[in-house]
Amino acid sequence: MEDDPFLTRFTYDLSPELITCLNDKPPLEEETVLEWSELGKLVFKKPKLTLVENRHVKVLEETRPFAKLPKVPVVVDSVKKLVLHKQLASNIENLTNFQLELLSIITRYHDFSYTERNFDNAEELRYCYCIHAINHVLKSRDIVVENNNKQAGDEDELRDQGLTRPKVLILVPFKDSAYRIINMMISLLSPKENFNVVHKNRFVEEFTGGELTLPRKNPKPEDFEKTFVGNIDDAFRIGMAVTKSSLKLYENFYNSDIIIASPLGLRMIIGAEGESSRDYDFLSSVEVLIFDQSEIFLMQNWDHVLHIMNHFHLQPKEAHGTDLQRVRNWSINGLSKHYRQTILFSSCKLPNLMAIIKNRCSSYGGSVSIVNPIVTGTISHVVCSLKQFYHKLNSKTPTESIKQRFEYFINKILIQLQASSEKHVLIYVPSYFDFVCIRNYLKTEDYSFVQISEYTKPGKVARARDLFYHGECQILLYSERFHFYNRTKIRGIENIIFYQLPTIAGFYSELCNSIIDNDGCTRNITALYSHYDACVLTSIVGTQRAKYMLTSEQKIHMFHSGT
Repeated sequence: MEDDPFLTRFTYDLSPELITCLNDKPPLEEETVLEWSELGKLVFKKPKLTLVENRHVKVLEETRPFAKLPKVPVVVDSVKKLVLHKQLASNIENLTNFQLELLSIITRYHDFSYTERNFDNAEELRYCYCIHAINHVLKSRDIVVENNNKQAGDEDELRDQGLTRPKVLILVPFKDSAYRIINMMISLLSPKENFNVVHKNRFVEEFTGGELTLPRKNPKPEDFEKTFVGNIDDAFRIGMAVTKSSLKLYENFYNSDIIIASPLGLRMIIGAEGESSRDYDFLSSVEVLIFDQSEIFLMQNWDHVLHIMNHFHLQPKEAHGTDLQRVRNWSINGLSKHYRQTILFSSCKLPNLMAIIKNRCSSYGGSVSIVNPIVTGTISHVVCSLKQFYHKLNSKTPTESIKQRFEYFINKILIQLQASSEKHVLIYVPSYFDFVCIRNYLKTEDYSFVQISEYTKPGKVARARDLFYHGECQILLYSERFHFYNRTKIRGIENIIFYQLPTIAGFYSELCNSIIDNDGCTRNITALYSHYDACVLTSIVGTQRAKYMLTSEQKIHMFHSGT
């Protein structure tokens, strides 16, 4: 019989040595590189204790067992070996090898970062984390029910709960994502007709509709249509309670096992310092945290995600009906953060997302990351005849990088632009903070420019596009968030300056390919980058070239496409 990963994970307290190791910044870790047939190259990291500390733990284990360090992940070849809850296991059929590898990691409660999500594997990923979330809740419930029926005995044996009830939090960007997750959970729980879904009609009414009307004449790119499918409301939250024969939707958070929300929807409940009605106690005992479509959070408002992360595992202000005699020792002792598993799915590797795993996760279960090399990058999709110049900035800190980028831009790039008298130049800016700085400078120095950002009204957008197309201004200052939410075809672009590389690598080739080429002249692309842009640079030019560009003494690198 396989060991149950759930019991192995949550039954035991942590040794003092392991707690010290986890709290070190950075923690001492042991790293193993794995190669799996479907997921590819993985890096597994786990806490590393010294030999002396290990001996000390073994002595203590004779009288008081502590949680064991995680084992290196191994691929399971069947559903049975995943040790899922019996109610769930009987409903699962025909998992692909990809899903078995994925579940081999997440059902062992390792933190997991998967940065190769796409529209082809999205449903497979969703199915896997729905299995894991329900399995976790059903096993937790079984232990509580079993202990409810026990006579008073060893008090420690009956400790089976957290400080509050919610165990699983799933963050997704749109209502449509939540709609798909909940329907998938219903299908996993209710193969028979006697399963009851409470408030299902209300759920269907509130989480469908609200679709974006897509134009037929000038169709949007395919990935845009797939991203903004269904209800795209980004302010929602819903609590769910799982019982043996029902799924109760719209439960109060403190009666819920699973919460599904958008970052904005949760932020509105958490509130800000000084607000009287704020509430975040429900985040105190979350044991499984799942981010899906994570790159979209950066296009919404990344501050919401950081604000949520700041409110996990804090001491609850109220009891919320919790029986403290049933709360696990490690939860009472403020160690819940070391038992929380974090799973992150995104379509690309981004520094903000990696920082969540590195700085906001300290699980004793170790972490697994996908580290497959990118062979060509999205630059290979550029078909126009373009000279692409990459200017390297050497910055020692992120703060210095912001200042240096701006100074290099105004003193080198803009001066060259002014001297060349080029028109039809699009300046692409990912950060709205940078957008405002550049806009103010262009105004002060009397440059001929128009601007389009996420805050520009439709009439002004049309006016700016018209002026730019007809060459009545030299520059179009263009924000990334506007591009993400609109994907408008900007006509008349002849040259592009990427103030910073696009967050979503596909935008690079898309914008480059929108350049007009009707006079046979080679157009220019200018891009600024520093080693803080390593993730997006790799996505655009590929792993090998990025490594060379980041370590080379050369300040400018040139690519010539379409030749």
